[in-house]
Amino acid sequence: MTDAEITPAAWKRANSTRTATGRRRLDATFEVMTAVLDGTDLTAALTLVAARAHSMAGARLAFIVLPLPQTDLLRIDIAVGTDCARLRGQTFRCGRSVIGRAFRARRALSTQIAVGQVLSDLPTGPILLLPLETGEATHGVLAVSSGPGKPPIDTPTARELFRFATMSATLIDLAEEHRVAGQPTL
Repeated sequence: MTDAEITPAAWKRANSTRTATGRRRLDATFEVMTAVLDGTDLTAALTLVAARAHSMAGARLAFIVLPLPQTDLLRIDIAVGTDCARLRGQTFRCGRSVIGRAFRARRALSTQIAVGQVLSDLPTGPILLLPLETGEATHGVLAVSSGPGKPPIDTPTARELFRFATMSATLIDLAEEHRVAGQPTL
């Protein structure tokens, strides 16, 4: 195939919703990349990831759950949005929670949190759980909650959030590898 055989008509035209959502993801990814290149510490980088996911989804709440070393527990370390202070520090068992299932399976999960569920401390309503996955390891879970009575996050936005979570995890993982090795940031 030569360059002359590839025409613009061969590419499917993206709809404007997908383009706007993709643009927000790219902007958020570049912001995380810039922060990582500037040497931002891990907590600040993860807070930026949660804040950008919160904004991209127009969500009530976004938080990051990280594994506790030498245990089977996950803990909410970063939270942004409504009632975020109340969530920080909550722990969940890997095998007994929907968050643990997303972490262990290394797969995105969309579900509904109902009043009285095992995760009763989490806000009720639709929640999207995205593993912070690099291909080699899952470092945590990014969760985005719409809030009670709200519809689930739409598919194009969920897809862009998944891409954003994966790219952010990779960028932060690379920066941490360089920091631990004593090398300059990326």
